[in-house]
Amino acid sequence: MDVEEPVTTASKPDPQHLTYLWTEYKYRHELCWTAVYKVSVAVIALAAIPYAKAAVPNDFRGWLVAPPLIGTILAAFGILFVWSELDLFAKVKLAHHTLQDQFFDATLSDADIRGAAKHGLTVRKAWRTPFDWYVMVFMVALLLLSGGHVLFLRMSYILKSTPISSL
Repeated sequence: MDVEEPVTTASKPDPQHLTYLWTEYKYRHELCWTAVYKVSVAVIALAAIPYAKAAVPNDFRGWLVAPPLIGTILAAFGILFVWSELDLFAKVKLAHHTLQDQFFDATLSDADIRGAAKHGLTVRKAWRTPFDWYVMVFMVALLLLSGGHVLFLRMSYILKSTPISSL
């Protein structure tokens, strides 16, 4: 059964629950960003390896594509990892916003202020916030750029007979 609105109780929420959920919200949000940063740095570092050494014997030039290829695989794995982190974050986000909206209902008497303060986050929208879209677009772009870099290295003069030091 797909429930559009989260189920809440009619009583006023305990501020300790709000504090707990806010702490969990910040923690999950930070985990999402940390995962994005770590994957990005690793992919960029692996992509830079072919350009780090000036003199590479011709027999080993083909192996220069291996680190960026590993970076592309890491970017694909990173998408799955960030996706699971965003899923956990969406659950905490929904719980936090639902409890916060309930708190606003119980404490704010002016309907206009209460309406402006409430988030109105639903189960369906919990995974479709701009943050989720931006993170996933960034991760997919990282994967595509990393894959494009591997193709560029494979087909370009970098892996052929031109010495890297002359670039």
